[in-house]
Amino acid sequence: MMGNKSNETEAGHAGEKGTSLVEIAIVIMILAVLTAMALPAVANSIRSYNLRSAADHLAERISAVRALAMAKNRTVAFAFDNASGRYGFDFGVDNIPDTVDPDDPLMGGYYWGTLPDGVTAVFPDGNPIRITFNSRGELPIGALPQNIVLQSFGKSATVNVNLRGRISVQ
Repeated sequence: MMGNKSNETEAGHAGEKGTSLVEIAIVIMILAVLTAMALPAVANSIRSYNLRSAADHLAERISAVRALAMAKNRTVAFAFDNASGRYGFDFGVDNIPDTVDPDDPLMGGYYWGTLPDGVTAVFPDGNPIRITFNSRGELPIGALPQNIVLQSFGKSATVNVNLRGRISVQ
């Protein structure tokens, strides 16, 4: 009988092995080293994404201003105020983004935006940026193509507006 009991115990635990504390510690150290190596790359990717996303959002807002100029068949401007950091529709001449069109005060929904933390705009000569579109969605005669440069942690993205009103992000 003793032999049978011994065989049952061995059969019940056959193939089972445990892991030692040293093996677990080694796996944890390997994971820690891999994580430490991956974190800078992930942080850099997040910064690049934030910069590109800010440039895309700025280009979308400029496109909305252009579309409104064509839809209303009149001149409408995009303004980026360097003092407040706000950008959006500018229906006046003050270079400050507006939320209401004075010619159509019942039409609301014009809002201004700001750049996310860590992203800054380069203002030529420190002046506010103003891009005016005529009723055809083009820059006025005599205007120059416009470039808005955004910077973040040593990287940059540029929103370009050509004379025909075409907007691109590089």
